[in-house]
Amino acid sequence: MSDQTALTVYEITTRIKTVLEGGLPVLWVKGEISQFTKHRSGHWYFTLKDERSALPCVLWRGRSDGLTFIPQAGDMVVAQGKATVYERGGRYQFDCYEVRPAGVGDLAQAFEALKRKLDGEGFFDLQRKIQLPSHPERIGLVTSPEGAALQDILRVARERAPWVEFQLAPAAVQGTAAVAEIVQAIRKLDDSGWADVIIIGRGGGAPEDLWAFNEEAVVRAVAECRTPIVSAVGHEVDVSLSDLAADLRAPTPSAAAEMCLPDREALSDRLFDYQGRLVRVLRSRINEYRSWLADYAATIIRQRVPALWREESQRVDELSRRLDSAASRYVERNRSTLDRLAAKHSSLDPMSILARGYSVIKKMGTAKPVTGSDELNVGERLDIKFDRGSAEAVVDNLNP
Repeated sequence: MSDQTALTVYEITTRIKTVLEGGLPVLWVKGEISQFTKHRSGHWYFTLKDERSALPCVLWRGRSDGLTFIPQAGDMVVAQGKATVYERGGRYQFDCYEVRPAGVGDLAQAFEALKRKLDGEGFFDLQRKIQLPSHPERIGLVTSPEGAALQDILRVARERAPWVEFQLAPAAVQGTAAVAEIVQAIRKLDDSGWADVIIIGRGGGAPEDLWAFNEEAVVRAVAECRTPIVSAVGHEVDVSLSDLAADLRAPTPSAAAEMCLPDREALSDRLFDYQGRLVRVLRSRINEYRSWLADYAATIIRQRVPALWREESQRVDELSRRLDSAASRYVERNRSTLDRLAAKHSSLDPMSILARGYSVIKKMGTAKPVTGSDELNVGERLDIKFDRGSAEAVVDNLNP
C-alpha cells in the first residue's frame, strides 16, 4: 500500500462518525453520574457509569437551561440522546437531549448505608478524637509512593519544618489491592509507635477512585488507630468516611502537612517574643522589690539598727544577681536551640556549599547548572557563580 492510498486520521474519524451516528437512533440510557462538570460556558460534561462500563456525555447549554435540577456525582439518572463522535478528540460521546433523575446511585446508597452503620457504633463521635501534638517530630505517611500527595506533603514540610522526620508506609490508593494495603500500612505504623502523627490520603479523582477510603475495613482501621491520625482524601469538596473517622480531616494532602507542622518563622518569632516578655517581667519584679524595700526602709529606718538595712540591701542585690543570671541562662538556652535549628536549616541550603570554595557553572542565559563537559561546546559563554560574586568565561578546550 502506498502513502497515497492511506486514509488520514481525519478521514477515518469522519467515516467512523458517519457509521456510528447513522447506525444508532435516539436512545434512553440509565446510569450513575460521575465526574460531573458544569463549565463556565454553560455546557455540562459528565460520565454515566454502571458496574461494567462508562459513557462520556455532554449536555449543551441551550438544553441544560430547561432542566429543573443539577445532577451531582452519585445521582442515578436516565438520559435521552444520540451517540456522536467528537472529531477533534477522536472519541465518541453521548449527546444528551434530556436528563431526568432516576433515584440514588449505587455508590451513594452504599456510602449512606455504611455511614449510618458506623455512626451507630460511635466511630464518628467527637469523644473518640485524639488531639494532635503541637510540635510533632516524626510523621508517618500512608499513601502511594508515586502519587502527587506524597510530593505535596514533603514540599510543605521542607518549607515549614525541615527538621521533621517522615516514614512512608506505601499503599495503593485505588484498585482491588488498595483496601488491604491501606489497612496494613495504618496498623504497621500504629503498632510501631514510631510516629507522633499519621497522615493518610491521596490526591483528587472521581468518587470511584476515592472509594477505598469509604470501605468499612479502612474506616475501622482509622477509627481504631491509637496514634493521632489525619485524613486528607481528594480535594476540599470530597468527604470520605475515613475523613469522618479520623482525628482530624484536612481538605487536601498539602493542607494536612500545614495543619500538622509548625511554621519555623512563627516559632522563631514566638521564641523572641517569650524572651522579651520574660526579661520585662523579671525587670518589673526587681523594680517592685526595690521600691517596696525602699518604702519599707523609709518607715523603719529610724527604729531599726543600720545593720538591718545593710543586710536587706545586700539580700536585694543578691536576688537581683540571681534573677539576672536566671534570665541570661534562659535566653542563652533558647538562643542555643534557635541556633541549632538555624544551622540545620542552613545545611539544607544547596548554595551554602559555595562558601567552601565550590562554584556553580551555567550556560549564559540558562538556569540549569552544567554537570559535565559533554553539555558544552567550544566558544560557548559561561556564567560562573561563586560564594561572593560571579564571573563570565568562554570555553576554549573540552576534555571528555
